[in-house]
Amino acid sequence: MMVPIAPIQFAALMLLTGSFAISSPSLPDGFGPTLDSARENGPRIFNAIHNAMREFGSALNHNGMSLFPGFIPEGVLLYHGTFTKEVPELFEWLAFEIEHAESFARGGWRYPPNHTLDVPLQGEEPPPIYVPKSGYLHIYQAERPLNILYIDGTAAGKTDMGTVDTQDYLLAVNRSRAWWNDWQRADGLCKLAREWDIDGFIRMEPGFEVIYCNFTDGLKLVSTYQQPDVDDPGRVEDSRIAVFEWVKAAAQRYNSIGSSRVVLDHSSMVSAFFYPINLTNPDPKRPDLPRLVETSDAEMRVVREHVADSVARSLASGHAPLNWQGVTDMITTRYAQRLPLISRTDSIRVIRNEVNNLLNVYIDYSDTDDGFSAAWQRCARFYLLPARARTPEDELVYTAIEATTAAICTALFEIRHLVTRDPEIDEGSTVDAAKKIISDLMDTLRWSEWKECGPCQPDEVCFVAMWPFGNVEDHFNPSCRSFLSILGRHDYWKDPGRIPGHGPPPPTLCENGQSCEGQEYLNNEEL
Repeated sequence: MMVPIAPIQFAALMLLTGSFAISSPSLPDGFGPTLDSARENGPRIFNAIHNAMREFGSALNHNGMSLFPGFIPEGVLLYHGTFTKEVPELFEWLAFEIEHAESFARGGWRYPPNHTLDVPLQGEEPPPIYVPKSGYLHIYQAERPLNILYIDGTAAGKTDMGTVDTQDYLLAVNRSRAWWNDWQRADGLCKLAREWDIDGFIRMEPGFEVIYCNFTDGLKLVSTYQQPDVDDPGRVEDSRIAVFEWVKAAAQRYNSIGSSRVVLDHSSMVSAFFYPINLTNPDPKRPDLPRLVETSDAEMRVVREHVADSVARSLASGHAPLNWQGVTDMITTRYAQRLPLISRTDSIRVIRNEVNNLLNVYIDYSDTDDGFSAAWQRCARFYLLPARARTPEDELVYTAIEATTAAICTALFEIRHLVTRDPEIDEGSTVDAAKKIISDLMDTLRWSEWKECGPCQPDEVCFVAMWPFGNVEDHFNPSCRSFLSILGRHDYWKDPGRIPGHGPPPPTLCENGQSCEGQEYLNNEEL
């Protein structure tokens, strides 16, 4: 069984996070993370951990509410697409995938390299210029471990749907910034990075990216290669194939960033789900998407102080973090395929055998266990047995995962009671009742595995909406799509064609000066 964290240690975290609230009459005394909140939001915290640095689940749960300290190991290659050979002097974006960066290694509407952000960006900045030439692909290598803060969900998605809530409302405590203003957003994040002694922030769009705050510290330039001009035979001239290859590169990271290129400290994660705050979405059509719009600035400052403290403790810690994602993987591996089987069969015999198969490991048939209460506890805590908490956040995560497995075990034991209690039962109604229990459980769990497409053809990709790509159906029902059908799909996102940080875009032109309708989102930023 898990070694519980000392109560005084968790109380110390409460005192720390409540320190701001003491001077805030709008907050109750001792406001901070609670085990009750972790328990109530258990499945959401479970999914935040399970989907961290995984493209598919992060795309489905695009309004992230959690932040994870971590690092990029020494030697990892990172890519930057731009219109200039110059190494950035200020912050810029780096990609983990070649195709992601190549999509930005071109001309187009650009801001001068290393343009200043000393003046707040509120419409007074000089206009962008059009660069009608090919661009450059920069390749960098980490010279040391690069300390980062991972912002979960689709945090690089410039939308008004809540994808940037944790960056604007929580980290910046800024409710007036336009959702498309990513230059100002990145500038503010890098101010925090300097304050917290980290190198940058990891976010996700189609592919994971790093907002890297100082290219002269921690990175070695490997190469800067000019890309082919628009009329060069070496150019990928079919934009449908270029976008398809970018999406396919992102799809290769649906279940992992690959090769341990990012190491997250799950024991130091901070989540809005840990707190007794209002995460209601003001859009009544999307109650599934949490938002921070109903929170107060005082609440957000407390959570931000928690993040700052967690980052500092993670940097100073000499201990390996507890691999909570591995715990969630063991649980989903056990149940993700078996629960749908129970929900779809019409055979009481199949249900009985599946439930017995799942539960017998927890039941001692030589013992009298009235109501199977001891077996239920063993079921709920089984995959938590290897866990050894060392941080207050570990205790919150443990509570959340236990709440999730408790819901699973409660449902399974309830079904077991239904299908084994009486040999003369009405099979039809019993099967319907069992299937309803599992259906409700799956609606609560909302595991990304249940949305996966399965194998696709070589000219297809399992396509889920990833900003700025994807229609409504691609979010709710991802499916295999060919390279012919991806470009131009973006009606799930309300307005994908803004220039990050600089208001409405100028007239959209491609390298040849002609209109490039359908590619607006490829012309407005560097990576």
